Amino acid sequence: MNEEEVQSVREMMRMQLQKVQERGVGLYMDDRPASPEEVVRKCMQEQTVYMPDYVLNDMGILEQVRFDRIDPQ
Repeated sequence: MNEEEVQSVREMMRMQLQKVQERGVGLYMDDRPASPEEVVRKCMQEQTVYMPDYVLNDMGILEQVRFDRIDPQ
């Protein structure tokens, strides 16, 4: 992937997370509140892998997206 493609993916991911957050869904990274920009920056680091966990409320509505670092073994 060239730099232009990477930037395009970053911007698309940031925009999608921004929309989710605007709907009242909390974004978290490693158990702390995070902005869409922080999530994108950390998720796009080459040596770091984050897994999203989607948390639903009692009615099955998305309430949080929690990104947790996955440590390679």
